[in-house]
Amino acid sequence: MTISELAREYDGQYKAICAKMDGLKPLLSVYSGEDLLLLRRKLKIYYDMACECKRVSTLLSHYYDKEKRYD
Repeated sequence: MTISELAREYDGQYKAICAKMDGLKPLLSVYSGEDLLLLRRKLKIYYDMACECKRVSTLLSHYYDKEKRYD
């Protein structure tokens, strides 16, 4: 697997997690109490995972760029 292919895999995971979050967001107006708290925690975890996937995808996509540095 090449670095570009790996970057696309991470980008695909980012999109899949975002789609999952989009499916759960309407429930925010339906749930209450403990269920709402658990849903918000789940969405926060998905959000963190999506951000990390996007960050790694970007790093890998620009791995060979000499002008830019992503530290």
